[in-house]
Amino acid sequence: MGNNTFVAIDPDPIHLGLVKTFIAKTAILRGAVVSFHDTGISREVIPATSSTGTAIGVALNSQATVGGEVTVAMQGSVIKVMVSTDNVGIDAGHWVTSSAIASCVVELDPVVSTHVAGEAGFRILGYTIDDITAGALATGYIVINVMPRWSLSA
Repeated sequence: MGNNTFVAIDPDPIHLGLVKTFIAKTAILRGAVVSFHDTGISREVIPATSSTGTAIGVALNSQATVGGEVTVAMQGSVIKVMVSTDNVGIDAGHWVTSSAIASCVVELDPVVSTHVAGEAGFRILGYTIDDITAGALATGYIVINVMPRWSLSA
C-alpha cells in the first residue's frame, strides 16, 4: 500500500523546467502535487486531488499561510512525488495523475473511458522514470508533462 495522508517530502529535483510562484489558497506542504481549483482565483493553487482542477506541478516549498507564496516546479521538471493508497506501485514509463489522497499521485488507469468519466481529475500530470515500489511513504521520480487525457467519444 501507499499513503493515506500526504506528509512533506523533499521533491529533490533532478531537473527544473518551468518554475513559477503562486499564491497558496490553503496550506501546502513541500513536495505536494498542486492544482488550480475549478472555482479558484488567478494564480492560486491548492493540494491536488482527483476532484480538483488540473494538477499543474509540485510544490518546492511548504506554505502554511493562506495567501503566502509557494514555488511550483512545472512542465519539463523531473521531480519526486508521493504515491497514494489508490495504487500498488507504478512501473517506469507509466502515466500518473492526481489521486483521491490530496497531494499524491496514482497511476492513470489505462482503460479508455467516455468523455464524461474522464472529465474531473483524470488529466495527466506526467510519467514515471523509475519503478515505484508500493509501501508506506512510497515516492519516485516523474517527468512533469501536463496534458489532457484523450478518450473515445461518449
